Amino acid sequence: MTEMEMTAKGQDRCYISMRQPDGSILHDKGVNKLITAKGIKDAAVIKAAENIIRKHSGQVLGWLRAGQMKEATPELLLLVLPEESIERVYGKSDEEHRELVRQVVRILPPLPELQEKMETMTLRAVKEVAANKEKGDVLKRALNRLYDEAAIWGVIKENTAKNVLITVRSEGEKADKNLNQRALSLEEMRMLTALCIEGMQTDIRYATVLLHLTTGVKTGELCGLNIDNLMRYKDAVYIEIGAKSVQNRGKVAEWKPYERESGKLRRIPCTPLAQAALSVLLKPRLEAGAKVDAPLIVGEGGRRWDVLKLRAFEKEVLQKVVPEYAKISRTDVIRTSFEHYCRAVCGMSDGQTQKILGCKAAQTYEEWYADYSARIALMTLDAQLRRYHNLLTEKEDRWKVAMHLHLRVKRGASVKIQTEHGVKIEKI
Repeated sequence: MTEMEMTAKGQDRCYISMRQPDGSILHDKGVNKLITAKGIKDAAVIKAAENIIRKHSGQVLGWLRAGQMKEATPELLLLVLPEESIERVYGKSDEEHRELVRQVVRILPPLPELQEKMETMTLRAVKEVAANKEKGDVLKRALNRLYDEAAIWGVIKENTAKNVLITVRSEGEKADKNLNQRALSLEEMRMLTALCIEGMQTDIRYATVLLHLTTGVKTGELCGLNIDNLMRYKDAVYIEIGAKSVQNRGKVAEWKPYERESGKLRRIPCTPLAQAALSVLLKPRLEAGAKVDAPLIVGEGGRRWDVLKLRAFEKEVLQKVVPEYAKISRTDVIRTSFEHYCRAVCGMSDGQTQKILGCKAAQTYEEWYADYSARIALMTLDAQLRRYHNLLTEKEDRWKVAMHLHLRVKRGASVKIQTEHGVKIEKI
C-alpha cells in the first residue's frame, strides 16, 4: 500500500494493492483499491486491505501452503482460512473473546518461526494478553483449534502445542459446548473409521461405534435396535428406527417407542460400510439362536447393551483419535459430525438432513408420510451416503468428492460440459 496525495480536507488518498509473495505485481481483478483516509493506519485502510485478502483467500492460502510467505503471521490465518474453520476457532465465544483472539495472534511470530517453538511462544503470548485464568483458557482453546485448522489445510506441519493448550472446562462450559459441537475433520473421521474396522475384528463393540458414525442415530436409538429393524428393499439395506432406549445414571433403562406423528420414525440406508458393522453384530446373535424381536446389540448375559456403557466406550474410542474432545464433550460429537457431512459431502438439503436425523421440525406430517413410503427417497439417501462413506475408506492420498451441478435449460437446448473432475450434470 502506498500514499498517493493529500486531499483538500487534509486526508491521505491511499492506494491499496495486493502483490505476489516476491513483490511483483498481481494482475487479477479486485486486487487493488483507492480510498480516502486519515492515514495508512486508519481503520478504513485496514478494513479495505482485509477485504481484498478475504476476496482472494484461496490464492493466499495456496501461497502459504507452498511456503512462499515466510513473514506471514497467524493473524493472516483468520483472513484466509475457510469460514467454517474460523467458526470452529471462535466457537460460541462473544465479541470480547474474539477480540482477545485477534490481539494474541497479532503478537505471535511468523509461522515458520512459530512452528519451531510453538509451545513457548504461544504460552508467552497468551500470558501477555489474558487478564485472568478464565480468559487464558479461552485463548488456549481458540489457538489450539486455529493450529489444528492450519495443520489440516497444510499451512503448518502439525500442532505441536496441543498438549499445553488443552484445558479442562467447568460443568457449565461443557454444557454450552455441547449445544454447538464442532464436527470432526475428515481426517479425524477417517482415523476413527479405520480404528473401528480394525478393532471390530476382535471386539464387537467397535462395530457398534462404526454403525453409529455411519447412520447418525442417537445412542439410545442404537441400543434400542432389534434384529427385525434390519430391512432390505432391492439393493438397499436399511434400518428402521421406531424406538429408543432411555437410561439415566443409576437407573434401569426404559424402552420408549416413538409416536407415528413425532417425525422420529424413519428409515436410514446402510451403505456397504454400515453393512460391514451390521454383519459383525448380527452373526453372533444368529449363532446364539436369537429371535427376530431380540436386541441387536447386547452385552454380558445377552441383555440389551446399556446406553451409558455405549457412551463410555465411545468416549474411550474418541480419546484415541481426538484426546481433547473426548475430555470436554459427550459422544454426540459423532452425530454432529454425521450431520455436517450430510450437508457438506452428501449434498443433502436441510429437510433431508433433518429427516435422516429424526428432527420433528424437518417437515409436515404429510411430507414425512410421503417420504417414509417412497422407495425412491430411500434409494436417493443411500446413494448420497455412499459418497460420504467412500471418502472414509478412500485409500488414495487425494480424496475424490463427486459434485452435482444442477442446470436449468430451455426446452430443446443442448448442454456440453467437460466432466473430467467427476461432475455430474443434471437437467431440472
